[in-house]
Amino acid sequence: MSDIFDRATEREQELRDDALAARERRARAGRAAVSAASCAVCEQPIPESRRQALPGVQTCVECQADLEHALQSKGY
Repeated sequence: MSDIFDRATEREQELRDDALAARERRARAGRAAVSAASCAVCEQPIPESRRQALPGVQTCVECQADLEHALQSKGY
């Protein structure tokens, strides 16, 4: 019976390690992404707080909302 519990514990640790590694990869990718200073759609400045919160951001809030709405209306 202890073999089952040992394997379960090992598997749980593997899953935890995988989740932590994935989290680190996402964090590294986010740091590497360069945010645009101005919106790619309307060319208005993107606030610094948005650029820091979303590394790699290319659109302002309003344009992003419009893009997402357009995708939703097309079923994406």
